[in-house]
Amino acid sequence: MSAAVVVMGIGIALVLALLGATLVLAVLRIVRGPTILDRMIGSDMVLTTALVVIGAAMVVRRDLTAVPVLVVIAATSVFATIAVARAVTPSSDPSDEGLTVTTPEHADDQERPQ
Repeated sequence: MSAAVVVMGIGIALVLALLGATLVLAVLRIVRGPTILDRMIGSDMVLTTALVVIGAAMVVRRDLTAVPVLVVIAATSVFATIAVARAVTPSSDPSDEGLTVTTPEHADDQERPQ
């Protein structure tokens, strides 16, 4: 076995270990929360890690057949982020006066008598 193969094997093992650690930390962020935005950041990290893993596998195998999968995962991540951002953004309607609860974190404020 040549030195290049050994170095490549060590590099692949190191990359997989780092990506595994990234995935574990992202899942912990999703589980711990506490806000919907924390969970969205965690899910974005999970999808980004999946993109990197698939991309690295494509490089190692020298095969481009997974490019459509990468595009679908990236588009899903972007659309999910936009949907959550729109859901938690306060209304720009002047008649709303901020009375509409848009995030679960502020739901307690609405339930309290004033």
